[in-house]
Amino acid sequence: MRKKYLSAAMVAAGFLALPIGVAHADEVTDLKSEAKALQKQNDALAKRLAAIEKRQKAIETDTTATQRVMNAQAADMPMPYKAAAHAAPVDDALCWNRVCLYGIVDAGFGYQTHGQPFNGAFPTGAQYLVSPGSNRAMWTAAPNALSQSTIGLKGAVGILPDLDAIFKIETGFNPEAGQLANGEGSMVQNNGVPLNLRSANGDSSRNGQALNGQVYVGLQSPTWGTLTIGRNNGLPLDQILAYDPMGGAYAFSPIGFSGTWAGGGSTEDGRLDQSIKYNWNYGLIHGGALYQVGNYGSGGSTEWVHDDLQGDIGLIYGGFSVDGTAAKIRGVVSASPLAPSPANIGLTGLSGTISDNVQWMVTAKYKWDRFEVMGGYEHIDFANPSNPVPVDFSNNYGYEFTTVSNTAFPNDKILQMMWVGGKWKATDNLTLIAAYYHETQNAFGIGAVAGCNTALSSFCSGTLDAVSFVADYVFNKHFDVYAGIEYSQENNGLANGTVQTSTLSATGAVLGNNGKSTATNLDPTIGARYSF
Repeated sequence: MRKKYLSAAMVAAGFLALPIGVAHADEVTDLKSEAKALQKQNDALAKRLAAIEKRQKAIETDTTATQRVMNAQAADMPMPYKAAAHAAPVDDALCWNRVCLYGIVDAGFGYQTHGQPFNGAFPTGAQYLVSPGSNRAMWTAAPNALSQSTIGLKGAVGILPDLDAIFKIETGFNPEAGQLANGEGSMVQNNGVPLNLRSANGDSSRNGQALNGQVYVGLQSPTWGTLTIGRNNGLPLDQILAYDPMGGAYAFSPIGFSGTWAGGGSTEDGRLDQSIKYNWNYGLIHGGALYQVGNYGSGGSTEWVHDDLQGDIGLIYGGFSVDGTAAKIRGVVSASPLAPSPANIGLTGLSGTISDNVQWMVTAKYKWDRFEVMGGYEHIDFANPSNPVPVDFSNNYGYEFTTVSNTAFPNDKILQMMWVGGKWKATDNLTLIAAYYHETQNAFGIGAVAGCNTALSSFCSGTLDAVSFVADYVFNKHFDVYAGIEYSQENNGLANGTVQTSTLSATGAVLGNNGKSTATNLDPTIGARYSF
């Protein structure tokens, strides 16, 4: 529009430049008047056009800023479930300036055919998977059956174009006891207690710390990836959470309940203190790397006995994805209560088995329409440590190991886990999930137990099988209820030392095999979750 009227003014000016002899004097006067009028009109139109362009630019800027805020808030929303496709998204996240409070509370009740009493310190609360102390039928509180109850804070702030500074702090707790998750604390409670009288207990990476989940600070860029320093999830744990049909559920997944698989051989390595982690995406490809170094002190000296190097590579194409993870870990610590004995009751120390481990895992899944299938295979090699750990060392959580074994593997112990399962979104609110898990252990002993395949020794080969089913009804992104069941069975070497397969002394010590080679548990469970 501006060009149109400027052209008109130029034409008028051209007429004024004609020689006087060509035009009459009165015609020249008229042309001058018309040129002035056109110039005034053109100036007015130019001002109006400038005002319109300024207003248009302001509207576009406001719209872009609003969209950026909405995108940032949506990315920060801790939403474990997507709203139904027909529902308009509602931004009700608890965020301020991109700092968000989030959490989940999971509580329920269940029955176990071979269980152990509830323990408020134990992260899972109940002993869902068949375990050494599983011995009697009972109704029990069933917290954290489908997911760990957690509360946390996370945030991001832009520091450069395409680059945010980020942080996260979180902790897990038992909602039916009001206690912070404390696996090693639950084991201390059971020191010296007869096996058949113990409450639920087990090793964990959550050991009573004020912040027992992820705790880190770092940088994040859609172009360059994410770098975090602090206490990070291990890459095997990330992979299991992404490819386990049950999402690592304590009550319905052996690879969720037993952190052995998420920690490359020890649940303590599921979350890694003193670690640096990097994840990146490039087109269809993604990958990651993690390095952790930890130290355990003994008296006035400190020996570096533990480090962990991990890597991951994966591909996402349409509804299909695949990931592979590998890890090499030195000085792995697996903790357990002190042996059944009156002398050990009340002691605060723990027993530790030390190993050097090599782990690798391959997983895949495919999603179409309302269906999703997934599965995986994990292989862990346990060997005696190249750098033995001294007796009475203390770990990062303040627990002292008064009994230590650096020679538990005369031959390499090989654990293998394979699983398959799927999900069906039956309605917009109801999801049905089913899964099967199979674990194998080789015979790694020498002498009389070399090559054995019975429950007479923990060095014998053995298997674990588990099958589970869950129905999860989601009312909205904040609240859901679920019902599920898992049947788990240990055989031969993996069942050694359990109450169901062993003869116990009056003090609860294992005297020998009672002729059985199988231990089982069935755990129907119902629960509800609120997330924010």
